[in-house]
Amino acid sequence: MIDDFYNPENEDELEDISQLVDKVETAFEEGSLANLKFSEEEFDLVIGHFLNEADDQIVYDLSRMAFEQHPYSADLGLKYADVLIVNRETERAKEILSVLLDKVPHSGDVYFLFARAFIREDNPRLAKISLEKASELSPEDASDMYHTAAQDSIDMNDFDNALDYLSSTVAIEGETLELLNDKAFCYERLGKFDESLKEYEKCLDEDPFNDNIWFNVGTIHARELRFDKAIEAFDFALALNPTNSSVLYNKAIVFVNTEDYNKGIETFLEFLSFEPGNLFAIIGIADAFLAIDNLVDADRYFREALVLDKDNNEANTGLSYITMLRQDHFSSLIFLRRVMGKEETDYNILAHQLNVTFKRTMLPEFLLFYAISQFFLQNREQFHICLEKLAAIDQLWIRKLSEIVPKLKNDKHYSAIMRKFLINN
Repeated sequence: MIDDFYNPENEDELEDISQLVDKVETAFEEGSLANLKFSEEEFDLVIGHFLNEADDQIVYDLSRMAFEQHPYSADLGLKYADVLIVNRETERAKEILSVLLDKVPHSGDVYFLFARAFIREDNPRLAKISLEKASELSPEDASDMYHTAAQDSIDMNDFDNALDYLSSTVAIEGETLELLNDKAFCYERLGKFDESLKEYEKCLDEDPFNDNIWFNVGTIHARELRFDKAIEAFDFALALNPTNSSVLYNKAIVFVNTEDYNKGIETFLEFLSFEPGNLFAIIGIADAFLAIDNLVDADRYFREALVLDKDNNEANTGLSYITMLRQDHFSSLIFLRRVMGKEETDYNILAHQLNVTFKRTMLPEFLLFYAISQFFLQNREQFHICLEKLAAIDQLWIRKLSEIVPKLKNDKHYSAIMRKFLINN
């Protein structure tokens, strides 16, 4: 298989390759890598080494150099085509493969790489034709080929075809744990949770002490609103691996979604002990404190989130709400100006308090923001009333409205209303 790059196994080979590696690394740092000359065998060694090191840029450069220095080498041509496909340079890869096909017409690897290129180009029909030809020419490698095609399809979010390739792999080598897990993942991404759960349960039959599989099972139960089963699965996962932070995060989400806010906060804090500074967990804690009317701690965690990301919409929205409740009007305007007019803002939280704050202060900017909330909440009648009030104060507030929400200009109903007030005022 072309993906079976050389992997040094004895000390002599390690000594040989270490000199080549040092030479490559020095030249790469100095910007003189293109000046190096290697034999086919040397290129094979260093490409394999840097592939194992996941140094993508050096692998790319060396593969190109190898092909240019040894254009008649089918093996190096295949390696370069493979690298080009990974980098989504499929047209160039297919040009090289077409030349190689004339040299080695019965090479399964050439057809296999054609298949990978077609997958990258979202051409499943030609991919399957090429893959079938590759498996006919290299039946001993067919299983690996189909599995790699499945992984490529997953990378392209083509889960239906990934499942087809996985089924072909299973037909050759049987239901391994890795294949079952891949199938479960694809079904989950397709929203076929029952099928996914069946595959994960098969995984647990093979490996009942795998905390990641228990995590996946719990996540599916949570998505299907089977919260008790979700918590049970998450607890199994944590019993097997107490440091699995992903489990802690999802478990905290379940607690919050079931309004068990104190347990949610406790679990988020445990998660932060493993992943300090995680913005999503900090926001989750703040939201949970807000839900139980603990404004002091909610304020503290929202502000902690702003230290990490001053433009974070949820934190600015939360602080807008809290400062309005506290009647800290001018602070609330600072936070409101960061979130009003944005699609992702939760206007349900802000709308009522915006109206209350305007009535309390009679500051037009709060009325402006209340009008915006009514627009996004699709309350046309109340929005129209707000327009009338804003126009009575000053038509500049009408203009300001369209500046904050530019898409109003494209809405015939609202733009007609706005023109009416601007003309009459």
